[in-house]
Amino acid sequence: MKVIYPGRPQKGWAKELKCTGAGNGDGGCGAILLVEQDDLYETSKGYCDGTTDRYVTFMCSACGVETDVNGVPYNVTQKIISKEAWMKKHSAFSI
Repeated sequence: MKVIYPGRPQKGWAKELKCTGAGNGDGGCGAILLVEQDDLYETSKGYCDGTTDRYVTFMCSACGVETDVNGVPYNVTQKIISKEAWMKKHSAFSI
């Protein structure tokens, strides 16, 4: 195999995903995005019995809608930061 034009270096996990708004009221724009490990953050939903469900989420750069992601490898989920920390790191986005 021969590289005709080199791409950018890969940084960790990445996957092409569709902006659907899944888990967040739907309403995604349908954009197909290359979502990288650094694009992911943790969201959660607490219940009155004291339990909490945790989700891996990304925010679409085209429309701002959040989409929950399934199938992210365990070694990646262990490195995901909170939404608040992600928002500070990516100050171009706002809640």
